[in-house]
Amino acid sequence: MTDTKAGSPVGMVGSIAANLHEGSRSEYLAQFVFSSFGTAIPVPHQEDSGLDFYCTLLERIGQRAWPRAYYSVQVKSTMTPWVFEGAESVRWLVEHPLPIFLCVVNKSDAVIRVYHTTPRFAAWALPTHPNRLELIPGTENKGHTVDWVSGDTFKLEAPILSFTVQEVLDRESRVKLAEVLKFWIDYDLENLFRIRSGIHHFRVPADYETNTTKFTAWTGQGGRFRKESLALAQDRLKELLGLVATHYFEEKDLVSAAIYAMALRRLSPAGWSGPWPFDPHNTHLHLELNKHFGKSEYVFSACDSLLRTVRNELAQHSIVDASDDDAEVP
Repeated sequence: MTDTKAGSPVGMVGSIAANLHEGSRSEYLAQFVFSSFGTAIPVPHQEDSGLDFYCTLLERIGQRAWPRAYYSVQVKSTMTPWVFEGAESVRWLVEHPLPIFLCVVNKSDAVIRVYHTTPRFAAWALPTHPNRLELIPGTENKGHTVDWVSGDTFKLEAPILSFTVQEVLDRESRVKLAEVLKFWIDYDLENLFRIRSGIHHFRVPADYETNTTKFTAWTGQGGRFRKESLALAQDRLKELLGLVATHYFEEKDLVSAAIYAMALRRLSPAGWSGPWPFDPHNTHLHLELNKHFGKSEYVFSACDSLLRTVRNELAQHSIVDASDDDAEVP
């Protein structure tokens, strides 16, 4: 079949392009490698929105293997930067719910390099998401986790893993490589939890070496709450304060229980909290406090009395409550 418009063939039935699989060979090799650590499920090309594999690390117990960690991988066949253009692309990277790793496959040498994507958390810690993000992979053996080149460009100086296909076939080497991968997955999960809790902060090892879990110090960055993040963080805190106050109440530590209950009463005077309405206050705890204080006017009588005492003491030192929206709390 030919297209006579230009006088040259554009397709021939029964044939395929000579380099049809050139772009996919890196993915084939990467799948072989990551499936040696656990499962590696490829994303169909027509469904590819930016990641090539969804993976797990498996732990063997007896004759069964159990998924213990979940992560995702983007595969490249060159060392060119991974660039995210536009605010929504950056948001996709930052808020993706799984750890993400960049894998660069050197097919000629059968070398696999795996990179962390910690700069996504640095972008989250900023007051606003940048409109562009560029991650530049390097080939050093040591690196700084957050190597900020400019406002939107980061150097990934060293891979967290660098190995040959032959090495991953060796069980002892494979176990060590998986340990390093799990090390970085765990830190990603901690920082992803902060994102889901509205906390604009991240914490990671400040430096690292390829193929090891060695580091010498911590680093972290953080900023003020965004308006939408503050509400999310407050909802998380209300639930936690209620549970912690209840824990100490059940442990007969009424002092700690009362202090946490006071903080919760200040934060959530109305009681109901979050997208799924529930009352984080423990009524039994407050009734117990009322009994000790000899108060019975209402559930929060003793707690509000304690709050008034604290506020009055602060006022004696010129620390005055400037808010006008907490009329329900004395």
